[in-house]
Amino acid sequence: MKRIEIKYDDFETYLPQYKFDEKQIQFFKDTFEIITHNRDTNKVTCFSQRCGIGKSTFIHTFMHCCIGDYLYGGRHEPQGLVVITDSIKRLEELSNSSKDTLEAKKFWGEIFESWGIKEHYREFENSVIVLKSDEPFKEQLIKQHYRPIVLLSTQRYFMLTDSVRDQLFSFTYKGKPMKRDIVIFDECPQFSETITIDSDNLTRIESALYKGLSDEVGDKEFVIREFKAFKDRLLDQMDEKEKLLKDSNVTIYWKDERYSSITPNDTLLFKVLAENMEPLTKQYNCILKDMLCLQEIAKNGAIFNSVKKKHGNYERSFVMVRDNKEYFYLGKDKKFFVFDATADIDPRYDLDYVEIISGEKYNKPLNMLITNVKMSTSKNVLCKGGKKSNISTNVIITYLKNKLKYGIGKQREILIVVYSDLINRFQKEFKNVGYFGNLKGFNDFKDLYRMAHVGMNRFPNMAYYFTYCGCHMEEYHRLSEMGEDESLDFFTLLSKNHNKEYEYIINKIMLRCMLADFEQNIFRLAIRNYESTDNVHIWTFYNTDDYLYSELSAMIEDRYKPYGALFEYEDTPEELKIEKVKDRKPPNGKKMTNAQKIIKWREQLTKGTEYKIQTLLKETGLTDKQLQKAKSNNEVLAKILESDKTDRKGYYKVS
Repeated sequence: MKRIEIKYDDFETYLPQYKFDEKQIQFFKDTFEIITHNRDTNKVTCFSQRCGIGKSTFIHTFMHCCIGDYLYGGRHEPQGLVVITDSIKRLEELSNSSKDTLEAKKFWGEIFESWGIKEHYREFENSVIVLKSDEPFKEQLIKQHYRPIVLLSTQRYFMLTDSVRDQLFSFTYKGKPMKRDIVIFDECPQFSETITIDSDNLTRIESALYKGLSDEVGDKEFVIREFKAFKDRLLDQMDEKEKLLKDSNVTIYWKDERYSSITPNDTLLFKVLAENMEPLTKQYNCILKDMLCLQEIAKNGAIFNSVKKKHGNYERSFVMVRDNKEYFYLGKDKKFFVFDATADIDPRYDLDYVEIISGEKYNKPLNMLITNVKMSTSKNVLCKGGKKSNISTNVIITYLKNKLKYGIGKQREILIVVYSDLINRFQKEFKNVGYFGNLKGFNDFKDLYRMAHVGMNRFPNMAYYFTYCGCHMEEYHRLSEMGEDESLDFFTLLSKNHNKEYEYIINKIMLRCMLADFEQNIFRLAIRNYESTDNVHIWTFYNTDDYLYSELSAMIEDRYKPYGALFEYEDTPEELKIEKVKDRKPPNGKKMTNAQKIIKWREQLTKGTEYKIQTLLKETGLTDKQLQKAKSNNEVLAKILESDKTDRKGYYKVS
């Protein structure tokens, strides 16, 4: 079939009448050229241009090009297109042409009604369909067959059956069969997935089979009976493996040598599922994905994970890494593109079938200052509650309020990014608060110039190992060759970072993931506005004395210093240093160290109280020699007393 030619003149016609930077225009031209002419379907082509350059504008404008050009009697046949993105809000924005129509009327004036301009925008409305989860899917599939452009969510795309997914790539235009052979992901796609199956999944599948299969389905009894037998078998295995537990977590690779399928006839099972998919997915929308995973578990086994929780409870699940390579139709007649600003650092793109187009030449100077405040901000420290957590969060809040005190207008507003567990705590004090993993793709904070990044979005080692497996499936398959005892030792060492063979790999993946997440977060601010030259100030709170976070700081500097970003590093706030002294364990037989005695005595004085050293010695029971030794051994105590000194010799004042 002859390819439909789209020219850049078409693209320029529908490009919004904004004041674009020359580098943005170059990005539009280069990207347009690649998308319209790169037909190497053996590769997924990924654009890693910086956040804010105009990727969404490009996609939306390209959609206009694809439906046909009515201007000047030009091309009428549409180019088929599939657009996939994480955000439902983004899908609605891409499919809505009301704003485009109003801008076109304003730009074209009286001739809007002529020259085919009005017809184009009317045609756009009729050429795009968004596949939604709250509408009957069969009806949507019929409608999409007559629309050149289909939009859907990433989650839905990777949940479709093979036969339904194949329907996305063809449509009919005026009775003529045509192809949707360009696919654009507006986020990182699921090249692989780490899927967890626990007792809740099994129960929901069983319930969906009972409710979603009507009594008219001839093989309903077979499906339900055999699935229940399989479910009970898996739960029995969970019980058996849990006996390995004492007070620790257990991860092993498990395989049932007696069985290799869910039922005695999996062909029949999946035939029934396929014929009744719509009522089944209404009951449980992940039923097909979970059943395919269960089939893989029955055949090849999976990772069994049992996690000890408080109060003696356990979380038990099977975990498997699934390769989604087939979803990209490599070597076939469909070309896949991805827009992701951090594709060049994200380890999920370390695949032999991915090519990354660098966006370095489109970068602009960054008027940005990043200040690191050295303090421990792990989830263990901040999210467990108790004294240490309260002190640390209060110190951060006080610090930030002091920094914003003298700002004017927007300079007094700040975006706080924290762990989800701390959202409520910070929302009591600040207007704009988001949590890790929930900011990417949103532009709600593009007018802000200040951010506090409290901690880093860090996961257990096992999560990064699964990321590595997703790019090296041979590594995952190697697990199935291990015996249970061997796999238990392997995962125990891995989780504690004691496996020297994997320590470097895991740490590198972890650092790249944290950097990618950090970049996506900071580009929610005004620096995402391509033309912005105003200063942006970002405070990061993590402990640079830690080797891993020291490496992260070096990576952040390497990433942004070439574009003019400045960096400064502040010592741990005094309040936390004092708390550290107070928490120090005294020598055997002593209730408190001498430094702790002095700090405790001083804290009982109200602010502004004057005192003499003789008074301090008398009330703490210390000698002058003990005081001098405590000061020389404890920098924090020495600094406190130094700051309390007054102009009057021998007099001190609580500051």
